[in-house]
Amino acid sequence: MKCIVVFLTVSCFLLFSCEKPDSASEAAILFAHTLADSSYSEAWDILTPNSQLLYDSTVAVLHEFGWIEVQPAVHSLIGETTEEEFINLTGKTLFVKLISSAPGAHTLSTNVESVTYPTDSLAIVVLNTADGLQEIPVQKIEGVWLINISDLVPAL
Repeated sequence: MKCIVVFLTVSCFLLFSCEKPDSASEAAILFAHTLADSSYSEAWDILTPNSQLLYDSTVAVLHEFGWIEVQPAVHSLIGETTEEEFINLTGKTLFVKLISSAPGAHTLSTNVESVTYPTDSLAIVVLNTADGLQEIPVQKIEGVWLINISDLVPAL
């Protein structure tokens, strides 16, 4: 009996801690909440693979050039960084460092103005922000709605 209780408790914890949005608007709202809560790793987890690839490939190019060549660029991108931090830099850590220092990232609106579906697997969620309307491209990949920041444009 104890095993069943432990199993159910762990299952419930895993089910609710790995929140997957059921709709495009839920994905956009979840993304805004993760940024507002400074849960940048969770925000990374709801990005499309192509969005993650942008950061991964940027880091790969930086590593290809090497610390001496890219040190000024790295410092301007993410602030003071040691060579050891640079060597351990991943796409995810680059995303976290960039998004944590982006001024408007923490205050992305959750006020959904509209949602359009150009295709079955692509939605454009329009958020009403203080800076105007912000279009958030959301893609359905393997049944899960994910944020596509590779197509993100500034507020209209």
